[in-house]
Amino acid sequence: MKAWVCERFSSPFELVQKELPIPEPDSGEVRLRVRAAGLSFGETLVLEGAYQKLPQLPYIPCSEMSGVVDAVGSGTSGLTKGDRVAAFSVSLAGGGLAEYCVLSENFVHRIADEVDLVDAAGILMNNWTAFNALYRRARLSPGETLVVFGASGGAGGAALCMGKALGARVIAVGSDMGSLSPSNTDEFIDYRAGNVYEKVRQLTNGRGADVYFDPVGGEMFDQAMRAIAPGGRILVVGFTSGKPASVRTNVALVKMISIIGVEGRLAIEQTGVQGGNDFHMMLEWINQGKIGSQPSIRYGFSDALEAFRDLRNRQAKGKLIVEI
Repeated sequence: MKAWVCERFSSPFELVQKELPIPEPDSGEVRLRVRAAGLSFGETLVLEGAYQKLPQLPYIPCSEMSGVVDAVGSGTSGLTKGDRVAAFSVSLAGGGLAEYCVLSENFVHRIADEVDLVDAAGILMNNWTAFNALYRRARLSPGETLVVFGASGGAGGAALCMGKALGARVIAVGSDMGSLSPSNTDEFIDYRAGNVYEKVRQLTNGRGADVYFDPVGGEMFDQAMRAIAPGGRILVVGFTSGKPASVRTNVALVKMISIIGVEGRLAIEQTGVQGGNDFHMMLEWINQGKIGSQPSIRYGFSDALEAFRDLRNRQAKGKLIVEI
C-alpha cells in the first residue's frame, strides 16, 4: 500500500511516500480502505517534534480518517465488511495517511448515507473536542455567551456549531468573517484590529463572556482573562500561537473563574463509560444533522506534504482533508 511516513522530526517537517505491506486486523480490530484523512494543527507540531508527546519513529500521520471497512478481526462485533465509517486513533501515530489502516473497532463508527464520505474524515475529532469542551466540561447553558478564538480553523468552526446547538449566543474571533457560517455566528470580532477584550465587553454590556473556547493560547488567553464574566470558564484547547499562556491568578480568584484543559484523546481514554456515552451522543447529533461537517479544503494524496505546510502556515480556512 502507499503511505506517507515521517522518519524524523524536523522543522520544516518532512514526509516520505513509501510502499508498505497491507496490515492485518487482530482480534477486536478492523481494517479500513481509507478514503480520506483529516489534518489537524497539532499534527504539524508533532512532525516538528514540538508537541508535548511524540510517537515512536517512523510513523504514519493522521489520527482522523474515513473509508470503508475492508476486513474485520476475530471477536469483532457490530461492524461488517463494506460499512461506510468515520474513525480516529487515540495514538498520535494515527496511520490515516495511507491506503489501509487498522484500528480498534471502538473508534470506528458508521456514518449515515447522507454524510459525504470524504467530508466524514473531518467530522469526529473537532466535533468531539468541541462537544466534550462545551457540553461536558464547561456545561454551556442556553442564553450564555460563548467566545470562540480561532473561529476560522477546524476546532473553532466546530465550537461555533456546537455553541449554537447548545443554545448559546456565539461570538466568533478570527480574521475572515467570509469563511464562517452566518447561522453559527451572532457576532464577529476581527482580532487583527486589536483589543479583543474591549469589543467583548462592549458586546456583553461590560459583563464579559461566560465561556471562552481557546485553541490559540498566548495573547488571546490574556484577552479572555480581561473580559470574562464572574464564574466564567476558559477552555484551554491548544496553543496554535506556539505560546502557552500565563494565568493571572488574581483574576481567577476575584472572579471565581475556572480554567479547564481539554484534550480529546484523553477525554475518551480516562473517563470510561461517561466518555463513551458522550461520544455516542455526539455521533447521534451528527447523524441527526444537529451538528455537521465544516467546509473542507481537499488535497490529492500526492499533495499531502503541501496540505500540512498550508495548515502550518495558516494558508487555508476550514478543515483540510487529503483524499486517498
